[in-house]
Order: sequence, then C-alpha cells, then structure tokens
Amino acid sequence: MATSTSVGTTIFKGLKTPRQLLNFNLMRGVTDFSNLEQWDLYEKGYPFLVVVSVPQFLRDLAGKSDEIRVMLDNYVHVLENDFRGIDNIDNITAETGEITNGIRSIQVINKVTKPSNSSFTCNYFERSGSLMTKMHELYTTGVKDPDTQVKHYHGLIDDWIYDHVDTPSGKDPGFHQEVFTFMYFMTDNTMTKVERAFLIGACQPTSVNYSDLYSGGKGDIQFADLSLSFNGFFMNNDFVYQKAQDMLLAMRNPKNLTASRIIVDSNNFKYQAISKAGFAGGADGNDKFSSPNYFSASEGWATTGDIKTGAVNPFGNAYSTEAKQILTPSGSGTDKNDVSDYNSMLASMSGIEHAVPVTGGSDTSDNRT
Repeated sequence: MATSTSVGTTIFKGLKTPRQLLNFNLMRGVTDFSNLEQWDLYEKGYPFLVVVSVPQFLRDLAGKSDEIRVMLDNYVHVLENDFRGIDNIDNITAETGEITNGIRSIQVINKVTKPSNSSFTCNYFERSGSLMTKMHELYTTGVKDPDTQVKHYHGLIDDWIYDHVDTPSGKDPGFHQEVFTFMYFMTDNTMTKVERAFLIGACQPTSVNYSDLYSGGKGDIQFADLSLSFNGFFMNNDFVYQKAQDMLLAMRNPKNLTASRIIVDSNNFKYQAISKAGFAGGADGNDKFSSPNYFSASEGWATTGDIKTGAVNPFGNAYSTEAKQILTPSGSGTDKNDVSDYNSMLASMSGIEHAVPVTGGSDTSDNRT
C-alpha cells in the first residue's frame, strides 16, 4: 500500500515557534527601545547530548567484566553531563546550474543537499585514570586491531566460534554492533523549548587522544582538555524534533526523581555539603542540629522546642535517632549513607522545585508546584 502524503499544516513540529513581529517597526526609522518584545533574539549556549544507544560489543564486554561495566557507565555519564557542545555541524547547501543564451547567463538552484557522514568534535575534560581515552582505546582496538587489522571485539568473536559463548556481537559481528546513537539539541533560555535537534546515527569515535594527554614536560601542570572526534550521520525532521522535545520536558519535569533530572532553580538545590552539617561521626549519623519547626517562617520567630544536640563528643554515637536527616524525606526510610547521592537529593525534593506562596485562607505554608 502506498503511503499517502499531504501538505503540512504545521511545520517544524516540536521546535520553538518564532514570535509574531509584524506589529513592530524594528530598526527601520525610529527604533522603539521601550518595547523589548520585538527583541526576541536567539541565544546560543544551551546544548544537550543524550546517548540513545551504545555499541552492542561494548555492552557485551561490560556484561563479562565489572571493570569495563563501570568504565562504560561513567563514560556515558560524562558524555551526557559534562557536554559543552559540538563543533563542525555542516550546513544545508544549494548548488546552482547555469542558464545561458551564449552571451549572458544566470545561475539558478538545481540541487539542494544535506551533509552525508560528518566529522564532529565534542570537548571534555579528561578524568584522572584516563577514563575517556581508555574507552576510546578499548573501542577502536576492538573494532580493528592496530597491528593485525583484525576485528576481534576483545575475544567476543572467538568466544562464539570456539567456545559457543553466545553474545549478540560475538555471534553476528558487523558495523551494526559498533555504533553509538546520540540525540543532540539546543534549547531556548528557559530550557523548555527546543530550538533545533539532530539525531546522530552510525556514530563512531575516530581517535585516541594520546597527544593531548601524555605529551608534556616537568612542571607543565594543567588540566587535560580533550577534543573527542566522532563520525556520524546527522538526521533532522519533525519526528526527531518531537522526540527531543519529549526528552527535554522529561528532564525538566519537577516530578522527575531520576538522575536525568535538570534542576534549574538554584534556590531549591540541596548542596551535597550541607548534608554533612551537624552530622555525627557515629553509626547512626543523625543531625545534631535538627529541630523540626524550630523556626516559623510565617511568624518570623523561633519556637521553644527541645533542640536535639545529643552528646558533645562529635565522634560519639549518642545523637538522637529521632533527628531527621537534611536530605532524607520524613518517613522515607532512606539510609543515611545515601545523603550525598544525587538520587536521594532528588527524592528529598519530592518533585518540588518552585515555591509559590498560598494566598487566601489561614494556611500560610508554601504550596510548591
């Protein structure tokens, strides 16, 4: 059955819609600087990278080695969370042909092309232990051994051929087992709308940055800034834009309690260091300064309730077991050792980010939405 097509009534679905500017004179004649609605300028500087998939042979290796699994998990985490942007995105280009009468001629567009496979770079700081470099070395030397030029996936193929150890990449090696898929998008300054998105398929790292890390002399102390090189195929259409918008809204959702959550309101961010203020060094790890409702925000004064200071010895184990932990929701049962964990911090916010005072009635508490 043929696929039906129609004229699109809505274009660029999922991307931010430009503001209506027809009612403004802009900069022709007198410029009205008292009306800033006309200066809805595009701001760069809000890029995101989401790792949609990782090569199957790396996943198979991670399933056989805890060391590789930890490296791969951390590599993906850094790719997404330390991402600072992409260089070398190619343009859509128009090529022209000549129409001539033999004396004079004009040029008209007769071909429009998108880039095919593109080389691009992403900048990161290397971690101690050469995390990013080791992962690229593991990847490239598994795809093709630098001395023999043989594809071996670090033993996965031999495991299948000779020992019948069934892994997807060992059983069926090929390009499809060796590629990453990324989603790259830029947002507006509210981080709620996507300005542009690209799905990057068939993505492969193409270098191991020995020279950036290991060249240098005594006393040349600096952090290593890596330019990670990749090849990939950039794709963009309405389906890509809408999926990127879905990703962004999920990441920005105040009720998202996973590690993908983006917290944008710094007034409501529970810094890891504050979780240690007043905690004992003993096994229970309770907060010696905890005193629920000690200060009344609505009345502006302190209550006279008991302060659970416990023992004087900071390394003792005598602090009240009733004192609640700063980062642990009341009654959640979260273990004290999780107070520095990002997920525990998110859980403690209980989906709360923006404090909005309740108006009307006798309730003076904060209604957080």
